[in-house]
Amino acid sequence: MFCRKSKLMKFAALVAVLAGSGVMMGCHKSPEERVEKISSRIASKLDFNEQQKALLKEITDELKQDVTQNQQLRRSRFSEIESIVMSTDIDQTKIKEFAKGHQNHMEAMTDKYIPKIAALHKTLSPEQKTKIVEKMQYFQQH
Repeated sequence: MFCRKSKLMKFAALVAVLAGSGVMMGCHKSPEERVEKISSRIASKLDFNEQQKALLKEITDELKQDVTQNQQLRRSRFSEIESIVMSTDIDQTKIKEFAKGHQNHMEAMTDKYIPKIAALHKTLSPEQKTKIVEKMQYFQQH
């Protein structure tokens, strides 16, 4: 009798693991899909009007293009990091160059999106701004 229960428990555990992994596989979305989902949640949670939705869509469309283009850049950077880790000595100059390149890329992206975000910000109502601050405070606490 003990043997049957043990086999049953192992089987149940196996089914649970397989079911869980099947569910999790459905959760993996491409970066473009994640950008789209986040964008629609923002518009929904903040009750955007048509003008705000249009501005957000412009930002989202451009961001999706950048994400797609940056995937190759991320792969090459990852390859660089792998070669640095696998080397016998750490090349400090190479690490500094890598960090500088990343900083330059982030500054370019910031320069590109801040004016677009500022234009969207001008259209926000005080209530929408309050909702944003409340969300920020929530994330800061958690």
